[in-house]
Amino acid sequence: MVMGALLLTNCQEKQKQESAEADHEIPVSTSSEEALQNFNEGLALFDEGNGQKARPLFDKALELDPNFVSAQWYRAWSANSAKDWGENRDKFLAMRDQANEAEAIIMDYFEADKKDDEEKELETMKKLVSAYPKSARALVFLGDEYSGLEDHETGRSHYEKALELDEDFIPAINALGFSYMFSEPVDYEKCETYMAKAAAILPNSSKTHINLGDAYRAQNKLEDALASYKKATELDPEDEVTLSKAGHANTFLGNYEEARKNFQDSRAVSEFGTGAFGPEAFTYLYENGDYQKTLDFLSEFSAKIDGMDIPESNKTGAKAGCAGISVVIATHFKDSERLNEAMKSWKPLTTKQAEDVDSESARLYTQANILYWEGLAHVIEGEFEGASAKADMIKTTLEPINDPNKLRPYHRIHARVNFDQGNYDKALEHLAEMDESNIYDKYWTAKAHMKAGNTDKALEMFKELSTWNFNNVIYALIRNESIAIVESQNV
Repeated sequence: MVMGALLLTNCQEKQKQESAEADHEIPVSTSSEEALQNFNEGLALFDEGNGQKARPLFDKALELDPNFVSAQWYRAWSANSAKDWGENRDKFLAMRDQANEAEAIIMDYFEADKKDDEEKELETMKKLVSAYPKSARALVFLGDEYSGLEDHETGRSHYEKALELDEDFIPAINALGFSYMFSEPVDYEKCETYMAKAAAILPNSSKTHINLGDAYRAQNKLEDALASYKKATELDPEDEVTLSKAGHANTFLGNYEEARKNFQDSRAVSEFGTGAFGPEAFTYLYENGDYQKTLDFLSEFSAKIDGMDIPESNKTGAKAGCAGISVVIATHFKDSERLNEAMKSWKPLTTKQAEDVDSESARLYTQANILYWEGLAHVIEGEFEGASAKADMIKTTLEPINDPNKLRPYHRIHARVNFDQGNYDKALEHLAEMDESNIYDKYWTAKAHMKAGNTDKALEMFKELSTWNFNNVIYALIRNESIAIVESQNV
C-alpha cells in the first residue's frame, strides 16, 4: 500500500478552502485550523514511518472536523488491525460527496485495492500524477505501484523524480533506501547513502536511525547496526521497534539471551502487549535449530492472548500470527502432527482476519492461502496428486483477481511436488515464476540447482542467503543451513 499525502493549504475557521497551491501538492481542506495542525503533525510522523504516533493525531483532527476527508484517509492507512483498517477504509469511502479531486482519485485506488486490481491501482496513481505533476508525493505513490508490480527500475525512477522536486522529501528518500535494500537488484551501499541522508535531515527521529541501522545490518555491519538502534532507543525509549531491532542485531551476533531480553522489552512497551513474539521464538531456531521449543513458545504465548485486555481484532491478529508461523515451521520440518495442530488453529483465525478486512480480494487470497498450505501438507505426506489438486483449486479461486503475480502459490506447490519427485529441472521451471527477492523461493531454487548438478549457481545463491540478515520465520529456518553449505564448500 502506498504512503500518505502532504498537506499544503490555507484554511480559515468555519470556511473550507482548498490549497491555493494545489498544482504543487495534493490538496486537502478543513474548516478547522486546529484540525489542520493535528493533521500536519500526524502526517510528519507518518512520513517517518511512525503510524502508531500519527494515528491519535488523525483521530484528533477528525474529532475537530468530522468532514476532514484526508484525515480519514490517513486514519485508515495508520490502522492497527485488520478490523481497524476495514472500518476506517469504509468511512473514508463513504465521504466521496465531500472529497476533492485528489481524494476522489485515492478513493478509486481504495476501491481497486479491495479487488486487488493491480491494473486499476496503477491507472489511478497515473491519474494522480497527471493532475498534480509537481507533487513529489504523487510521484512516490506512482513509484510504489510500479515497485509493487516488481518493475523496480521504473519505481526508482519515479522516486528520483520526486527528489528532483524536493530533495529533502523523506518518503522518496526512504522509498529508495528500502528499494535498494530489499528489491533486486539490491545495492546496500546506495541503501546506506539514502538512509544516512534521511537521518541527517531528521536527526532526532528514532525511525531514521532504525532505517540506517537496517542498512548497516544488510551489509553485515552488525555492531554498527546495534549502535544505530541504541541511538534510536535513546531518542524514543517507548518505540517498540527500536528495541526489537536491537534484538535482531543481537540475534545475528549470537547474543541470544540479550536478544530475547530486547524482544521482551519491546513487547512491554508495544501498543497492545503482543509485539516481538515471533522474533523471540526464532532465537531458538537460530541458536540450535530447536523447532519444537520454538513451536512450544508460540503455543504458550498464544494461550496468554485471550486473557489480555485488548480489542478482539488485535487478539485475532496476534493468535493468527502465532499459528501462522507455526504452520510454516512445521511444514518446513515435515512434522505432520504439529502441522495439523497449527492448521486447526490458524484456518479459522486467518478467515476471521479476512472477514475483518471485508474485501473480496482479502477473502479470495485467504481461501487460496489455506489451499496452499493444505497443498504443502499433502507434499510432505507424499500425496502428490492431492497437492496438485490443491494447486489447481488455487488457480480457480484467484481467477477473479487482476494481479499478474497471483498464481505464485500455484507454482510453489508444483515446484515442491516436482522437487520431491526428483524432477529438478521441472521444479526450476515453476520456481522461475517466483519473486527473485523472496528468500524462500531463492532457497528452494538453490536446492533445486544443487540437486540438478548446477553446483556453482546453487552455492552463489546460498552465499547470498547466508548473510541476508533480516529476521523473519523463513530466514530463521534457512540461515544455519545456508551458512553450513557455504562453509562446507569453502565458498
